[in-house]
Amino acid sequence: MRFITFVSIVTLSIGLLQVFLLWAFNRDWWRKPWIRRTSIILPIATLLGMGLWGLGEYWQNDWLARPGMVITALAFVLQLALLLSLPISGVFHLINRGIDFLVRHRKTDTAVDSNRRIILKGIAAAIPLTAVASAGAGFTRSFGSINVDLKPIAIDNLPADLDGYRILHLSDTHLRHYTTLDDLSDVLEQAHELKPNLVLVTGDVADDLHQLPDALKLIEQFKAPDGQFATLGNHEYFRGVEQVRQIFDRSAVPLFVNDGTNLTVGSTPIFIGGIDDPRRMGAKETEFFQRTIDDTLGKTTNSGFKVLMSHRPDAFDYAASQGISLTLAGHTHGGQIGFMGRSVFETYWSDRYLWGEYRQGRSVLYTSSGVGHWFPFRLGCPPEAPIIELRRA
Repeated sequence: MRFITFVSIVTLSIGLLQVFLLWAFNRDWWRKPWIRRTSIILPIATLLGMGLWGLGEYWQNDWLARPGMVITALAFVLQLALLLSLPISGVFHLINRGIDFLVRHRKTDTAVDSNRRIILKGIAAAIPLTAVASAGAGFTRSFGSINVDLKPIAIDNLPADLDGYRILHLSDTHLRHYTTLDDLSDVLEQAHELKPNLVLVTGDVADDLHQLPDALKLIEQFKAPDGQFATLGNHEYFRGVEQVRQIFDRSAVPLFVNDGTNLTVGSTPIFIGGIDDPRRMGAKETEFFQRTIDDTLGKTTNSGFKVLMSHRPDAFDYAASQGISLTLAGHTHGGQIGFMGRSVFETYWSDRYLWGEYRQGRSVLYTSSGVGHWFPFRLGCPPEAPIIELRRA
């Protein structure tokens, strides 16, 4: 409930601020009743959604919580779009008012004519319309299909036995309101056609722990030839890690927490390891990853091919320095906004490995954008369950 309260305060504050920005910077629009009413309705819709969401959580009733979360999320993205675009529109309205002032009070010729004013007004209107349309599209696409595609990854000095080896990477399914067991079943059905040898799950499996046992049964029934293994994410801690561990203990899917197992493919030994999650948000936990990776690697004498499961891609720096050939991670959801297969936030946080393939020396990281999400918004960054296909460089 604390999280809902926090989201409520933030979302409502954004809603009230966008109303103020419309009134302060876009007075011509504010005078139009339908625009003014729409702007005011959005914070009211937010209150309604948060009320349903809170009651649903309190009574453990998904029929109330689910529509409440959807209404709140939709109102949030629309209000955020307006919050970001209305000040820019206000600048164009200010320019228009300045031009009107010049035309009215100067008898001399001005370089600005009425057609130019029309263009400026069109630009002012196009900015929030484009922002709102993009927000709506991103919200809609978050409920779209999950990409299950082959991701060929070239590895230097890859043993011949592993050329063409396929790993289904499941991350951030966040089973509850927006991603369901049916979605997971559909992903596994699509993946089955591509015949992965191994299934690796890198955390944040279920936000509703009642769905976790059935999720693990679906993964177990997939029957990948070399097995299926998992590690923890931060949401396992948020939802109750002790209960999560008990559910895994009753399943046939091993949970690796600073642990791993040795496999053999042909005559090639492989080590599959999984590390713990630091739980906290924010800066890189460098010392944490050094300690957990060292603990994990201490579980093997295998000097061959190593695969590391880490919920967070931040572990890659140290993993690469320790000669781990392949690291699989999630957590970031790709920032949920992407362009040309990369997160749009890559420019600002290039060292956070937000989405896709990254390399350091002979080590490779793939950060999945995730099967699901806890907030329904995807724009240019679709949900995915990649099947990593190892190839000789």
